[in-house]
Amino acid sequence: MKKLLLAATATLFSTPAFAGVYVNSELNQGYIGSDYSGRAIDFHVGYEGGDKTAYYIQGGPTVLAVDGINGTQTEISGKVGLNHKATDKVAFYGEFAGITAGDIDNVYNLKAGVKYTF
Repeated sequence: MKKLLLAATATLFSTPAFAGVYVNSELNQGYIGSDYSGRAIDFHVGYEGGDKTAYYIQGGPTVLAVDGINGTQTEISGKVGLNHKATDKVAFYGEFAGITAGDIDNVYNLKAGVKYTF
C-alpha cells in the first residue's frame, strides 16, 4: 500500500503544467499577532491558459469559521489573474479576488507585483 501511495504521489507531482479546467481547494487562516481570528476554506473550480501571458479564473463556495462564533458560514468567492513574462527573467502579475459577505458589503482584494528569477 505504501508503494502504491508513493507511486501515485510521484506521478501527481511530476505531471506537467497544462491549460484547461482545474479544481483548487485552499485554506487561509488569519492571525493578529499571535491571536487566531478565523479561517476560510475555498472550494473552487477554474480555468487557466496562455503562454507568454497566462491567465486564470476560478470561483466557488468558501466556508468561513470566525473565532468566537459557533458554526460556519458559506459565501461565494472568486479570483481572476494574469502573469505576463516580459523577459526570461522578469514577469509581471496581478490578481483580483472577491467574496460575498452576507448582509454587509462584499469584500475585494487586489494584488500586483513583479517577479525576478535568478
